[in-house]
Amino acid sequence: MAQGPQAAQALPGDTLAYVGIDLDPPGGQKIEAYQALKRFPRLAEHLGITDQDDLRRSLLDQVTAERGCHIGYDDLAAWVGDRAGLAVVPSAGPEPEVVAVVQVSDPDAARAGLDDLLASCGDEVGYTLGDGWAVLARTDEVARKVVADGRRTQLGEDADFQELTSAAGDAGVVTLYAAPEAGQALLDAVEDHPYLSMLISSPSGLSVDPVDTLLSLSTIHSYGAGAEDDFMAEMSPEERRLWKRMDRFDELSPAEQDQLMKEMDELYADQSGTGGVMSEDGLPEIDEDEMMGDFSVPIPDDVRRRLEDFTGLGGVARFDDGALELEVVADPIVSGDPERYDGNDALAGISALPDTAALAFGGGFSDGWAERAITHGPLSFGAEPKQLLADFEKSTGLTAKELEDLGGDGLAVIAGPGFEDAFDFEGTSDDFPVAVRITGDAAKVEAALSKVRTALGGKDPLPSARSGDAVVIGADRAFVEEVAKAKGALSGSDRFAKVVPDAGDALTITYIDFDRGDWVEQLAAGQLSRADLAPLDAAGITVSAAGERQRTVVRLTFDD
Repeated sequence: MAQGPQAAQALPGDTLAYVGIDLDPPGGQKIEAYQALKRFPRLAEHLGITDQDDLRRSLLDQVTAERGCHIGYDDLAAWVGDRAGLAVVPSAGPEPEVVAVVQVSDPDAARAGLDDLLASCGDEVGYTLGDGWAVLARTDEVARKVVADGRRTQLGEDADFQELTSAAGDAGVVTLYAAPEAGQALLDAVEDHPYLSMLISSPSGLSVDPVDTLLSLSTIHSYGAGAEDDFMAEMSPEERRLWKRMDRFDELSPAEQDQLMKEMDELYADQSGTGGVMSEDGLPEIDEDEMMGDFSVPIPDDVRRRLEDFTGLGGVARFDDGALELEVVADPIVSGDPERYDGNDALAGISALPDTAALAFGGGFSDGWAERAITHGPLSFGAEPKQLLADFEKSTGLTAKELEDLGGDGLAVIAGPGFEDAFDFEGTSDDFPVAVRITGDAAKVEAALSKVRTALGGKDPLPSARSGDAVVIGADRAFVEEVAKAKGALSGSDRFAKVVPDAGDALTITYIDFDRGDWVEQLAAGQLSRADLAPLDAAGITVSAAGERQRTVVRLTFDD
């Protein structure tokens, strides 16, 4: 389907990253976008959208806001076209430049309007006009260089750009692109800004993998235990006595609590030698660069290698048959752990779940996944693998091999209505409707589970039940038995089929049902009301192989 000129045509071929917006996409998507937004009255009101032209205004405001100086749609309306883009381009300096590109329908009006508009902006932003496009950049010189470079080589004609964006399917409202060189550029940015290493040392990308969540919890548990041991070891005998009393604070009478707090204050006032108050002159000077450097972590060799060998990313967001769809084709590192799941067992696992799921996830494990998950998990932050493995075993009672036994050949995770109570830290119940259905060697699964139960302690931790050759494990015995007895209706439902198309080849599948309980409203903590969420129906995230890359498709449907 013809799409018309895009902002990529105004950018140089060596552009590192690009987000293009098309306010007049093919196939009636403009109407679908407007209709989708009108389903959310509060959002439409917040964005000031009452007709399709207001949608154009809102999206262009988002693009130009990146260039500062309060440039908005009203300043551009007389000459702006239907397409715009944001890009990161190489520069002669130490860091790339961020530029905005806006389609121009009337060059003379654009020049007069921008001259007047930017006259009051000082050195905040510059611009130049190209062939049908205005380029907004940090300075006029940067903008002119972008136009000149774009006349020599166009991003829209670049082979990598064409391959990756075409692989992401039909044209849409938004086009995404990251060049192969973006991986090395990200590593270079870490050299200049070490704190960025925390973002890429354990990348999770588009992953919503529950295994990452479980491993994070075990990591936090082991960190907490280790920190408490270190904390107690550094205390004086008097401090240890006071903190042991503090552990029983709720059991003390009000008078005893007051006395304990008084003794704590006196102890630390004596230790500081300032009566508990430190003067401003006594405060150490803060070096911001040194402070941010303290947050840096080593980048694991495999993550560094994958970024050095990055082959690019292409993506398209579109409206398709009443659904909002984002399709991304990229190296496996973008969708999470590239080696955790293998084969196409996701649909088989999730098919056994009941259709009462609020959330569901399915995937089949590859060999050796467990050790990689522990040593390169979301909170590993470049720590030594041996220490991470030892901490994990101390926290859970499992070695990496036993964790692999526990995971079996693959798993399907289900959360039923009410699972959000697990996030109510003031609650008293641990019986949440969350369960994992594991296929594989049931005897090995149950042997590993027994060790976890021993590590957890308590009464009836992690109840389980057999479901044919599978083992179902969860927090609530009644829910575990319900899942174990289920005949499997989730994958056969129309709601599932609309958001998880072509599921047979999926490496992983995530399903979200917004109508199962009020979990979204509860987790939003008052930021969203039931009326805000009412138009949402279901969502699905499907990850599948695409040659050496992976394809991630996110689909969101709306209630009729």
